[in-house]
Amino acid sequence: MPPSASSSNSTPMPAVDRIAALPLDFLVIGGGIGGLAVAYVLSKSGHRVRVLEKRDLDVPGGGHRVPPNLSKILRHWVGEEELRKVSTRCVGTPFHHLRTGNLVGYLHWKPAVMAETGGEFLMMHHDDIVRMLYKLAIDAGAQVDFHKEVTSIQQGTDRFPNPSVTLANGDVLTADMIIGADGYRSKARDVVLEEEDVAKPGGMTLYTGVVKAEDMLKDPELRPYALSDEWPIWMGPHRSVCGHPVRAKKEFFFHVYSWNGLDGQEQAGEESWEELFPTEKLNLDGHGPKVQRLIKMTPHLIRTRFMTRPGGIDDWVDSTGRIVLLGDAAHPSFPGGSHPAAMAVEDAVVFGSLFSHLRTLDQIPSFTSAYQELRQRRCELVKLADIANAQMVSMPDGALAEARDEDMRRRKDEWDEGTLKAQFEEIAEIFLYDAGDAAEEWWVNWGRFSEIAREQPHVVDFSNFATVTVSEE
Repeated sequence: MPPSASSSNSTPMPAVDRIAALPLDFLVIGGGIGGLAVAYVLSKSGHRVRVLEKRDLDVPGGGHRVPPNLSKILRHWVGEEELRKVSTRCVGTPFHHLRTGNLVGYLHWKPAVMAETGGEFLMMHHDDIVRMLYKLAIDAGAQVDFHKEVTSIQQGTDRFPNPSVTLANGDVLTADMIIGADGYRSKARDVVLEEEDVAKPGGMTLYTGVVKAEDMLKDPELRPYALSDEWPIWMGPHRSVCGHPVRAKKEFFFHVYSWNGLDGQEQAGEESWEELFPTEKLNLDGHGPKVQRLIKMTPHLIRTRFMTRPGGIDDWVDSTGRIVLLGDAAHPSFPGGSHPAAMAVEDAVVFGSLFSHLRTLDQIPSFTSAYQELRQRRCELVKLADIANAQMVSMPDGALAEARDEDMRRRKDEWDEGTLKAQFEEIAEIFLYDAGDAAEEWWVNWGRFSEIAREQPHVVDFSNFATVTVSEE
């Protein structure tokens, strides 16, 4: 069953819009981007979905790059007009030296390249994406409960196959299936893997901040960034900073990437988006005055530590087949990467598309297996790309950094159609992907045949004889 890593046909399959013949009860643990997206697509196909979120919508957050593979999904779901209200189209990325602020190179997000992908490269705030998905899920019929913390998860048994969760208040909830969309430190993952999560520091700590655009407009050197349609990156040894407008240019968000404690900043913090860190404690040595002023405009930052799992996460589905992982619970993303939100929503689209075909409980194992097979390799490759890009702009001083700068200068000064083609080939595997197409391709090529085999009587082909005998078993 060899599904491809991406689906890049020039003529996309129609959007999935069907009601499942056998609706199930789903509990989704986690009301973030992945949890709300899967609640929406499952509810839209007739399943009964309840989301359990331990916090509410008002949580600290930063910005997201929304690449074409995600923006085309959101555009299909909410329409162009709604998407424009809370996003900014990215036209390019200027690369600067962190110490001096000098421009090194410029990467154009060419309209011709973006047109080929079927989407646009947008910049959005995490909160705007979450609220957009929340409204979609609620309108589709999902129930979203806030301040509902899951303290334990129980697998089903042969006699009672439905899994259950226990909440902090003691309530026990049962469903046909549970989706663990509960992030980096997933309780559902521990149940699926049947062991405690073992994560080790990955050598990078991320600091996320958001400032008001009106404050930047008062600074002549920061004003152009608040008004631009760009995603600037400042490159330094073992440290980089990137940022871009969010909330349709009402705010400006930034990430600070601190590598291996070699930039004067201790590697510390949790693998979460919940720890607030005083800005005054961030070491800003080696930062140009402009970047320093930007960072100091917010009193606190969100500190997130990058963790790795050397053994990987081999299983996304538990031994009973009724508990499934999604998003960062299944494939913990690189904090500050350009694709975590996209990967979570793609997971949701693939999972929901597969389960829109559900007719019998016997199909569940093949659907969950296909879900992991369709998604796992792609998520691994995209994460590696995010890590490589972050390391590339945080190189220590030396020959490699100089070679990188020279290549960027050449691209800026000598852009031609050959370079355009090369750039498109580099990003095509990620940007052209259509999650709905991938799921429907699996169904057309594999899933529907197993359904036919279950529904039809066994056919014995005696083609060398005068008749064909059909026996009912």
